[in-house]
Amino acid sequence: MKKLFFALSGLLFSLAAAAQDFKITHGPYLCDMTQDGVTVVWTTSKPALSWVEVAPDDGRSFYAQEHSRYYQTVAGRRLADRTLHAVRLKGLKPGAGYCYRIFSQEVTAWPQRGKATYGVVAASDVYRRKPYPFRTFPDSGSVCSFIMLNDIHGRADDMKKLCKGINFRDVGFVVFNGDMSSSVENEEQLFADYIDASVALFATGTPILFNRGNHETRGVYSDRLIDYFPTRSGEFYGIYRYGDVCLLVLDCGEDKPDSDIEYYGLADYDAYRAEECAWLKKAVQSEEFLSASARIVLLHVPPTTGTWHGNVHLNELFMPVLNEAGVDLMLCGHEHRYSFHPAGERGARFPIVINDNKSYARCDVTDSLIRVQIVGPKGKVAHTHEFPLNLPAVDPE
Repeated sequence: MKKLFFALSGLLFSLAAAAQDFKITHGPYLCDMTQDGVTVVWTTSKPALSWVEVAPDDGRSFYAQEHSRYYQTVAGRRLADRTLHAVRLKGLKPGAGYCYRIFSQEVTAWPQRGKATYGVVAASDVYRRKPYPFRTFPDSGSVCSFIMLNDIHGRADDMKKLCKGINFRDVGFVVFNGDMSSSVENEEQLFADYIDASVALFATGTPILFNRGNHETRGVYSDRLIDYFPTRSGEFYGIYRYGDVCLLVLDCGEDKPDSDIEYYGLADYDAYRAEECAWLKKAVQSEEFLSASARIVLLHVPPTTGTWHGNVHLNELFMPVLNEAGVDLMLCGHEHRYSFHPAGERGARFPIVINDNKSYARCDVTDSLIRVQIVGPKGKVAHTHEFPLNLPAVDPE
């Protein structure tokens, strides 16, 4: 009898432990924010069917009513056999406040030709704490504020110390402008390098605008990086509007020739940059770009400094297009030291600010100027630049 009791107790304990083992392991964080949507990303300890519930952030309890479920779907099929979850929220209102809750239900079995069976549900807590809030990008207005980080190279603790004094509720988004990791080797490294720190600091409610650096093209897991910062286009480069402010996110690729031994025969960035440039020529002619009150370019490798192949190729391809496009400012990193290049220097018709690897850049846009502050440890402002915007002529009549 005692043996049976201990056997049953052991079985129940094992089942309870297995159920408790299923949990949300990282996240959530927001990326690819637009005026009508955003993508929520998180991971679980085991494969799961996941969804997000959203409600207006109007002060009411999240339990006030039922909410629609948003799933990760591909060609009409909800995805379940995975531990990385990226759910796109669509049909939201511009400049509106929302709050959300994430859910994941463990897939306990899915035999061939058999039905999927499900276990316990893990979810973010909306009972003892408030649900995660966020605000979509506005569809009008010339005011925009954001933070830019670059060249962290996995120094998560340094990043947290650097950002300690920032009130992220005061900014619309945070730009990661390249080389947040030194290479991309596996999922746990990505989270340890900077994503977990971002979640702790801001990313549950303030979205990440991700731009790849040259180091993030390296490593066995680098081909999976887009899965952690998914975009609607499937490309790292793209165009975003925050009210009347337009941001061009340009992917630099690698900084050495494709044939360099360091790339093990895997690099094809010359052709990639040429394809990106063809897209860029169309992007700067779009209404989204042309109607903007301010136009800011985000690019990890500065094209007009240095003589490495990546700089030179970016200069040859991108600069003729950007010089004719009415760009107001370019923000870069890569060099691990601060520098400023005013309009007219080195063949650029717009100013270029290069941030170092131990500071963040704060950018504030108004209807008349762009202000950039380079802020170092302990919140010390090391450099400030102001760039007047070219305002449209006013008809006196």
